[in-house]
Amino acid sequence: MSILQNAIDSIAIGLEDYSSSNPRRLISATRNIFAGLLLLFKYKLSLLSPSGSDEVLIRQQVLPSLDLQGNLQWTGKGKKTVDVQQIKERLDSLGIKIDWDRVDNINQHRNDIEHYYSTRSKDSVRNLISDCFVVIRDFIVDHLGGDPKDVLGDEAWTMLVDVAEVYEREKADCESTMDSVTWESSTVHEVLKEYDCSSCGSGLIYIANPKTSSYESQFTCKSCGESWDYESIATEALESIADSYNYRPVKDGGEPEIVMCPNCSNETYIFSEEICGACGETAEHRCNSCSSKIPASEIFLGGLCSYCQHMLSKDD
Repeated sequence: MSILQNAIDSIAIGLEDYSSSNPRRLISATRNIFAGLLLLFKYKLSLLSPSGSDEVLIRQQVLPSLDLQGNLQWTGKGKKTVDVQQIKERLDSLGIKIDWDRVDNINQHRNDIEHYYSTRSKDSVRNLISDCFVVIRDFIVDHLGGDPKDVLGDEAWTMLVDVAEVYEREKADCESTMDSVTWESSTVHEVLKEYDCSSCGSGLIYIANPKTSSYESQFTCKSCGESWDYESIATEALESIADSYNYRPVKDGGEPEIVMCPNCSNETYIFSEEICGACGETAEHRCNSCSSKIPASEIFLGGLCSYCQHMLSKDD
């Protein structure tokens, strides 16, 4: 059986699992659909592998050899195929553009559904399927030169479209409630619009009782009914993305964007906005002793830069 047929079958089986009334098959749905997506990527790599190389681009182990003319060639060895990171590296190296941020989100969501959520719902899986729909559609059109409906078959394609469209409509309704209130932090506003419920993984979180200010609002998961006040959900959401949010600026030699708040001690202080996204307090951004700018990594010291804090502790 070809890699492409395996991919098609895996996606179709995942959709069947999703349609089942047995909640235990929801985990199987996420595994099969994500596996099908990876198989589509591997199929492209197999197509690009030179003839006689044992599909070198999809093998984990790649060995050099010389042909009869003494030319260097590369051949795959063994049965182990590339993992997610290797797929990404090889497709990137070949100039094949894919929305890897979305793929990474799908992979993380699949892992969360399998291991962490205390409640698993169809809405959480719909979230994953909706993202998969976008990646699968674009990959088949842009890199396989096919029609997604023809490649996947009418039944699977229609279900993918229907699930994605329903989810996106409900997601838009939830986001409209988020847009209906005044936000003191634009970062928190955007983060919460993309935040998934920590109990069931659904992205369908809405404001149940829109007030003038986001601080006064109550947030509810449409899928499992979990509810939060503003400070609780803002803390959860900001702390969940702080590491990834800070990765690029720190990697480039800059300062982190989300740091520990000196007031509530949560990793929720948004440095560029000069406000804690959870408790709403503002910290001192200039040292009370020497008047120099306090870097983001030292904002938790409460009005002093690290040097002045050190000198003060020596005086004690």
